[in-house]
Amino acid sequence: MQARQVVLISLIVCFILPIACAVDVVINPVPSPNGAVLLIVDGFGSCYFYPEFVPHDLDGNELMRGEANNIMLIADGGVRVLDITAPQPRTALGHSVLVTGYSHADPLLVGFDDATIFDATRKHNYLCIGVMQKGDFESLRAKQDGILFDSSNSIKTPTAKLEVNAQVPADVIELMQEWQNDLPSYLDGKEGVERYTAYNRWGIDASDAIARYMCDNHPDRKFLLTVNVGAVDLAGHHMGPERYIELIGELDEDVCNLYLTCLENNLALIITADHGMAFAMTEKGRYVGGHASDKYAGAVESQRIPLIVSSPNIRIGVIDGTYGQEDVAPTLLSILDVPEALQYSDGDIIPVKKYANLRVIAESPIKITLQNNDATLYSITDEDVTFVGLTLGNYTVSTGRRTMSVNLRSDQVIEIETSSYDRTVLAAMMISMIMVGGGLTIRRIMRED
Repeated sequence: MQARQVVLISLIVCFILPIACAVDVVINPVPSPNGAVLLIVDGFGSCYFYPEFVPHDLDGNELMRGEANNIMLIADGGVRVLDITAPQPRTALGHSVLVTGYSHADPLLVGFDDATIFDATRKHNYLCIGVMQKGDFESLRAKQDGILFDSSNSIKTPTAKLEVNAQVPADVIELMQEWQNDLPSYLDGKEGVERYTAYNRWGIDASDAIARYMCDNHPDRKFLLTVNVGAVDLAGHHMGPERYIELIGELDEDVCNLYLTCLENNLALIITADHGMAFAMTEKGRYVGGHASDKYAGAVESQRIPLIVSSPNIRIGVIDGTYGQEDVAPTLLSILDVPEALQYSDGDIIPVKKYANLRVIAESPIKITLQNNDATLYSITDEDVTFVGLTLGNYTVSTGRRTMSVNLRSDQVIEIETSSYDRTVLAAMMISMIMVGGGLTIRRIMRED
């Protein structure tokens, strides 16, 4: 008899208790982008084109500034972060920081579960695609559903390859294969700066074609397209500051179509770099560029990188303050309204959006009440709730006997440890529901026995 009652009560619990899951509560509608293009320009130091900065060589001599009028126009219509620093000004490490949001990241960490922006966006059904000329190490490539990359990392003998790691639409794979085959035609007969420019142009054009094709032929599929172009960095290493500046100007021309594709299709465009570039004069009077060795790594020109964002949901203007490259990943997820925390991130969300989202996570379902100026905005019983579209400002979150004040400047996550009292009350409520819902049935069974 007792065994039958235990089984019956267990069944009643399964049917009566709600199954906990993440819930989005939209307080105000938000203009979320349909996806994003993350453009990482290798070696693209903001000291060389931000109007607030003047670049110098390692001896303190002033260097030329580049012409990046189109990129600055993109910034004028979006948001530009003034001072952002790469903590590890090396290619593989810089890319690792950018995708994990961890200031000491390396390629090994990129391969861990839940470590990257790709893991986070994929949970929300994003397709992750890459077009990369540098920074395409194995663990990063493995995080892409499909990636087109230069396996040689060489502008002299580039070799475009395609890796497909997950379900990518067949027509998208076919398009990427076409661009894989087009690389030689971009470079044929070109030398010097012209070849460097063509190398970058192929990466930008391929990315633009893929982004536009996804929007036209798979409009319901959100995607994150990660792009790296490498010729600016290569010019800095091998051709000196004048050619480095010239390559920045050529890139500035080529990025326009990609920007228009993003603008016309409600996509976010994030422009940044893995590191900058510093220059030193040799005894023979020739400039040599670098960023990774001890000689160059400490220079502000090696560390300072741009962060420019165009998106339908951001505030327009320049953001002052000091930020780190590790802040890019959580900021990107915030722009996409993807409420996921990166497992190893020590970065912060830069307040670029017009609104904020507040996620409240508890150990078990509890009553969560959101208030603003003593007015209740919403109340719900659950264990994982995201309040979407909150105006920036002060809020109060109440959970049972606890009340917390929250100053929202950007997206925020609150984790709540359910107290023993809360669990006891919840258990009592569950038992009451069981007895009310199943009491008559149990009594009838007992009479039949």
